Amino acid sequence: LEKWNGTALIGDEPGLGKTAQVMAYAFKNHRFPMLVVLPKTLLLNWRNEITRMLGTQLKVLVVGFVPNKRRLEQLKRQYPHVSFSKTPQPGFDVTLVNYDIVKRNLQVLENIQYDYVAVDESHKIKNAKAQRTLAILRLVTGKEPVPNRKGVFRVLHKGVPSVTFMTGTPIVNRPLELWTTVSTIADWVPQFSNFMKFATRYCDAQRTRFGWDFSGSTNQDELNKLLLDTVMIRRRKEDVLKELPPKTFVTVPLEFDRAEYDSVALAFEGSGNWKQGMETLVRHGGNPARSDEAIVAINKCREIAAYAKLDSTVEWILDYVEEGEKLVVFAHHQLMVNTIHDRVRDAGVGVRMIRGGISPEARAQAAEDFQTDPTVKVIVINTTSGGFGITLTAAKACAFVQLPWTPGDLIQAADRVHRIGQTDNVTVYN
Repeated sequence: LEKWNGTALIGDEPGLGKTAQVMAYAFKNHRFPMLVVLPKTLLLNWRNEITRMLGTQLKVLVVGFVPNKRRLEQLKRQYPHVSFSKTPQPGFDVTLVNYDIVKRNLQVLENIQYDYVAVDESHKIKNAKAQRTLAILRLVTGKEPVPNRKGVFRVLHKGVPSVTFMTGTPIVNRPLELWTTVSTIADWVPQFSNFMKFATRYCDAQRTRFGWDFSGSTNQDELNKLLLDTVMIRRRKEDVLKELPPKTFVTVPLEFDRAEYDSVALAFEGSGNWKQGMETLVRHGGNPARSDEAIVAINKCREIAAYAKLDSTVEWILDYVEEGEKLVVFAHHQLMVNTIHDRVRDAGVGVRMIRGGISPEARAQAAEDFQTDPTVKVIVINTTSGGFGITLTAAKACAFVQLPWTPGDLIQAADRVHRIGQTDNVTVYN
């Protein structure tokens, strides 16, 4: 960060302290006012981390989370340096906003003229056409992110002096997802200055009868070396946390009765030729409608398969925690998260839940309860909503009832347990 004046991509593996690095750089170099753009679910996590590191030295504004009057009075006593607002305001050292706030309050944010911007979980702006991506790129570059007919970008303001992108998974699926990041912070690198040059070299660009297909991957080692030589900081746990215990993956076979098996088999038979449809979509730019049907069919099969093993899953969870151990449970479907939570609770076991739709405060409280309350043995989490941005090192194991779509999401979620502060060997069950 020092070398590149704060303009870089921190791609460290989850659990290596990306938040601490950014705040240490900002504090040492007095890069304020500072704006942090992040998922809504991480607002309070950042508030807590800033307070843990720097106490009350910085004035912090949390935008988009406004507690009721009674709760606000409690928070002011606990965090006297933190304010809450529906919209961004000037006069604060650090402002925390979620992605949607940027889109709705873009001009206000531009007028405040931040000295430094950090974008957490920046893989969420991988879609160059999404409104959230366009808003963030306009804010940090000062340019309209879409060029006019002559290919010229309209300059709107002077932009932000420095921007740090932060993500434990710089590439979730394919190199194309890196383009918005590298073209913003490293356009001085020839390979990152032109989209077609980047796509041809690293995305196996192919012209098909449906148009250009950039979903491939080529020259991966070269791309990785180029990133590390220019703007990416990427460290793995085994390289810098040699004292961190290892992580082991274990597959747990579960039984279910004949009726349940038949229901799953029937669902797969009725799913059509989903495999061919998916392969066509991924490699050759196939018929989107056909592939959409395949994805719907696969999701339905995943849900049915999970419910077919529900009784055995809950029984396994209860057996695991019977010896006094804590366990983090991940599932994909919200109804599955709710059902497992309710069954574990009804069995008399202390349990918490993180799923879509709960407030950032409730999310943070659930994680804190799991970390600090010895009676809370299980936390059930929707992988999409809670698989990032929290620490759950009170457990030494996690279990995936349903695997996420990508390996990156699985590692990101498992590293809620396998991170700084963990002293035991970690087991990942699936």
